[in-house]
Amino acid sequence: MTRIHVSIEQRCSSSGDPMIVDALDVPTALAIADINMRDVSAELWAGERRLGRLIKHGGDYASFWELGPN
Repeated sequence: MTRIHVSIEQRCSSSGDPMIVDALDVPTALAIADINMRDVSAELWAGERRLGRLIKHGGDYASFWELGPN
């Protein structure tokens, strides 16, 4: 089974590198992104293949996700 990776942009980090977090599946990856994202972007990866860019809608409450194109 291919693991899903969430790559969260880190604008404030000194290195500028994204934060990479492993997830078991896409719903878990979305929960991780929801907890860690605020006004940044993220990407979903399956191994070396980019699945798409995550776009969060709805603000702090009742948020929902759009998976944008590669």
